[in-house]
Amino acid sequence: MPGDETILTGENVLGLILAGGSSQRLGGGDKSLRPLGEHSILHQVCARLKPQTDQIVISANSDPAFFASFSYPVINDGKWLNSGPLAGILAGCHYARTHGCSHVMSVAGDTPFFPPDLLQRLAQARAAAPASTKETIVFARSDFGAHPTFALWPVAIAHSLENWFSETKRRSIRVFAANHNVSYADFSETDKISGLDPFFNINTQTELAQARSVWQLQDLSNRQEPES
Repeated sequence: MPGDETILTGENVLGLILAGGSSQRLGGGDKSLRPLGEHSILHQVCARLKPQTDQIVISANSDPAFFASFSYPVINDGKWLNSGPLAGILAGCHYARTHGCSHVMSVAGDTPFFPPDLLQRLAQARAAAPASTKETIVFARSDFGAHPTFALWPVAIAHSLENWFSETKRRSIRVFAANHNVSYADFSETDKISGLDPFFNINTQTELAQARSVWQLQDLSNRQEPES
């Protein structure tokens, strides 16, 4: 039997962009602000997320002025500053609770090609999960494995997260999730133009160059006139 039948839409799910990485392998700074196409990696992530959710926030621990060109609120990790993406998820759950959202959909700020139907498929996996409870977490999964930063989180899990941070120094999303019900939404398809995994992320100069090449190919493909 399916579990929780509540229908999740962009109206009750907060889109949370995790943009707090230190990007040491890219020479430091906020890697999500590196140029990609005519804008930045983060601009492209926002553009991919915007059609999916009504509310978006950016989780970042840098000076908020760095993100002034974005029209979205910027939140930091608060008391758990610099504790990794799990702290950003906790901050996102607190924000969602005060803004009328029942769930948070997290996405990584260095992954500009994630699926445009991410929320729809995460929500479907949640609805189909057996023995679902209010604290079921849904991870995106591709042929390269699970992607814990791309997940659907119930706001109700904030209490468990607070206890986790207080009682342990473990900051792994996977380790935390192992203590909860977890379901998966599968994304086995690759990008038709580049052949990339949909959750290809940018950590190195080589990967940044690869992303820029892919972006140019996609832009060229989008500009081409359809065949008559």
